[in-house]
Amino acid sequence: MDFLKSMKNRKKSNSKDTNKKKNKQQASAKKKKSGDKNCSKRSKKHNTKQKSKREKKSAREKKSLREKKSARENTMHDIFDRDTFAFRLEHCVHPDALNRHSVQTEAFETFTTTVTSMGVDGLAKEYLETLVPFLPVGYFERSIFDKNTEFKKNRYKDVPCNDKTRVILKDGYPGDYVHANYVKGTKPMFILTQGPLKDTAMDIWRMVLQEGVAAICMLCELIENGRPKCEPYFPDTEGQVLTFGEITVTCTESTTPDNHTQLKMLTVMDKKSGKSHKLYHYKIITWPDKSIALSNLAILRTLRSLRKMPGPIVVHCSAGIGRTGTFAAIEVGAQCLLNGKAFRPADLVRAVRHCRLNSVQMDTQYLMLVEAILDLGVAFKYIEDPKSLDAIETYKRNVADYVEAHPPPLEMFKAPPKVEIEKEKEKDKDEDDGAQPSSAPVHTPPAPPAIPSPAKLPTAPPPVEKPVTPSPSASPLPSPVSSPAPQLVQKPTTPTDASKPFVAQPPFAPNLGAQTGMQQPSNFNIEKSLYK
Repeated sequence: MDFLKSMKNRKKSNSKDTNKKKNKQQASAKKKKSGDKNCSKRSKKHNTKQKSKREKKSAREKKSLREKKSARENTMHDIFDRDTFAFRLEHCVHPDALNRHSVQTEAFETFTTTVTSMGVDGLAKEYLETLVPFLPVGYFERSIFDKNTEFKKNRYKDVPCNDKTRVILKDGYPGDYVHANYVKGTKPMFILTQGPLKDTAMDIWRMVLQEGVAAICMLCELIENGRPKCEPYFPDTEGQVLTFGEITVTCTESTTPDNHTQLKMLTVMDKKSGKSHKLYHYKIITWPDKSIALSNLAILRTLRSLRKMPGPIVVHCSAGIGRTGTFAAIEVGAQCLLNGKAFRPADLVRAVRHCRLNSVQMDTQYLMLVEAILDLGVAFKYIEDPKSLDAIETYKRNVADYVEAHPPPLEMFKAPPKVEIEKEKEKDKDEDDGAQPSSAPVHTPPAPPAIPSPAKLPTAPPPVEKPVTPSPSASPLPSPVSSPAPQLVQKPTTPTDASKPFVAQPPFAPNLGAQTGMQQPSNFNIEKSLYK
């Protein structure tokens, strides 16, 4: 009996131990399971946290990019209204070293800091990466341009005219198209156009009469690097008269204000309407194609004179985008700063391109644009900080080095076929000698190598400034050809004219428009001293 009791007790004890073990195992399993869950939760929480950090970082980066883009767009928005294609300029401000405002000096200093911190390499990189491919998508059309290409109204097929800002001729003559665009907001307003062609020489004078143009600024030569760049559309010497259909153009006075500029007073007469109009014709003679001007100060003096004109200003070179766009951008940029509005140079170029596509054609012209605005700030003492002045001098030296290292692409002619010419010469020679024509093969020179792309080899070094003495009386150029062909009429010189020779008053002959009542440039002695 005792044995049976002991066995029962042992069995109960074993059962209790087994239950305890089971309970322990179950508790351990539960604990482990709970631990795994907690670990999984911790891991999941960690992963979520890491993901959240990555998302926050990505969001911050996107926000930073948006802010940078917004800041850029805001600077452009501050100076240009894309809906009306007009610059936001409240006043036409004439720079004055004796009457400066703190807002103006602050704007010039901000601009100086921006461009000098980027440096020449930074600005050139910005131009090549962001401005070369830039087009104002959604703000331009070219259907009218394409329609007029077949009528020989466009000088270059790859230089379109924005339909949204083009000048529409409404004078009753056939055709309303001219390759010209308004740049509104400046006072006076700019009209940027291509160099006139044989079939468009009359159109530019139609535009002059319609818009009441006060001055034309020509930035190219008729022939450059052996290629025609502009049709001779204006009389070159005093007393000369050209006729384009019903429109006659007479040169009444001519002078050479300085080594960089030629100036004429022209009278335009429309026989059909009886309308007569007088205007100035400026010609900058020291600004090579696809390069920079020999003298920034000559450009600034011309702009200072044009700023006082009572009507629109027509500006052209050959294509009407490189030198022309740079010239207009210098004035627009200067007026923005004089109105107290700082900007980034790339935003200025983008804004001008909304009006005139592809304006500022080369990277060196982009650098010149910045340099000319800095020269204006220094000349009129809007920039006086010694550190800024030192930075500007460094910038100008670097621009000269960059231009020298990046010459413009050479315009090369395709070798003309000389085989027939040589055969004719040999035939004539053999006939003179009484011999049979030679059948020897004639060597044809190989074609020249392909011309590099302008985008890869942008612009040319500025030539060393030399005194140029142009002769306004000499006219080495051929008589202009137009449709219809202009007629040249030379006025006889009367004894009265000979006894009273025209004497120019430097730099832009203020007496030229005395008969017209037009507002004339004044106080040049002060201006010249400031630009020295």
